[in-house]
Amino acid sequence: MPTCDLEKTIYRPRRAQESPLYKLVLDEIESFVVQTDDSDERPAGHVENSLRAFLECGVHRFGVVRFGCRKCHTDLFVPFSCKRRLSCPSCDAKRAVVETSIAMETLLPNVPYRQWVLVIPKRLRYFVHRKPVLANDLSRILATTLARYYQSKAPIGAGKIAPIQMHVIQRFGSTINLHEHVHSALSDGVFGMEGDRLKFYPAAAPSQEELMALSRELRRRILKRMLRLGAIPEETGRELLARKHGGFSLNGLVRVEADDRAGLERLLRYFLRPALSVERLSYDPELESVRYRPKKGAPGFAPVLEWKPLEFLKRFARLIPPPRLHLVRYHGALAPNSPLRQAVTWAAREKIPYSELVEGVPVSGLAGVTATARRECQKVLSAACRAWAACLRRVFEINPLMCPSCGVEMEPLAVIMEDRELKRLLTHLNLPTEYDQTKPARSPPLQERDRGWESQVDPAADAFEGRDDQPADWM
Repeated sequence: MPTCDLEKTIYRPRRAQESPLYKLVLDEIESFVVQTDDSDERPAGHVENSLRAFLECGVHRFGVVRFGCRKCHTDLFVPFSCKRRLSCPSCDAKRAVVETSIAMETLLPNVPYRQWVLVIPKRLRYFVHRKPVLANDLSRILATTLARYYQSKAPIGAGKIAPIQMHVIQRFGSTINLHEHVHSALSDGVFGMEGDRLKFYPAAAPSQEELMALSRELRRRILKRMLRLGAIPEETGRELLARKHGGFSLNGLVRVEADDRAGLERLLRYFLRPALSVERLSYDPELESVRYRPKKGAPGFAPVLEWKPLEFLKRFARLIPPPRLHLVRYHGALAPNSPLRQAVTWAAREKIPYSELVEGVPVSGLAGVTATARRECQKVLSAACRAWAACLRRVFEINPLMCPSCGVEMEPLAVIMEDRELKRLLTHLNLPTEYDQTKPARSPPLQERDRGWESQVDPAADAFEGRDDQPADWM
């Protein structure tokens, strides 16, 4: 291979410690944990753990995997990832590639898909954030509502039918604000069995009247669920139910054709994208300024947003989900207990053409495939999709394990985590042997009474004046 072509395929590891987000978290995490502002609560344990793990992500000092070329003995040392959700843009980007790859290869057959987006009013987002189970309820209610809608459009006598549904719960907006909403990719039609044949029944595009009716039904079901759980005040629920629209929004205008697999992959990556782009973030510690430029801008906001570092970190930390909250969920024909799941995933793996699915594909021989064989096949494919090198190949179209000297693919040789060996290795590679230390927490700002000034008014009284126990906006 010519040298010029080989240079284009050489893997260049990211410099995690040069990221503005890394420097900001390093400077502000101790102040954030202490919460110098008395009006704020101490952050949850999982938030602090995620941010501290982010400071170790991609740093050689905390452990590496050694890859080597057995032909020319060239070595490559790859640091570990933190794998934390919504606190590390790099790991979120890898997770988006992994989830998209698995869905495209094993779950979503070659049929048209429609994007559905459910947005709830601003004043309800605080309550969904405070009670995480409500995020799952939003996805479940949307899934059952859309399933009934698609089933009503199928031919009479089609039997047990269901659409494919892949839901992603997004917790952020374009301005790094807490904005819990649901993105979903649904097959634009339903799957069913005619004897031993898997058949797809396409559906017509929804009309404006149908979208409005679905939005009203979702508003009614979601508010009643919140009232039943006691998640929102009674007067808030009754007020929103009495409104004509109530701030709920359902969009189902985007459709991806069956032959546009690249478009479907882009759509899924958009669902699973990181909360922010590091390239559009800047941090100036001397001016104590954090600036962020949204990709498309947002109505009512400046093209460049600016915060104090601690204010930004508090805003960013709200996006980190609690443990065991699944942000990717499957419903309908892909539900774990669906009788159609085995046949649908088989059609996806075999890449059955759309025309054949509309006519009906025999799946009589599918019962002969044992459950053990299916699990082993899924395990191998999942491991291949999740591999670090496979993710980089899909994103950057390079092979990071290709030896820069002879072009042979390198193999993993060792995992190095012992402190003494890491220092010796990093010294040999001319890399830092010590990790960056977080800055100590800053002292609370001096209040007027701390400076010795006297006043007949209690300063604490101002904290309660005009306080609203039902926040209207949680931006």
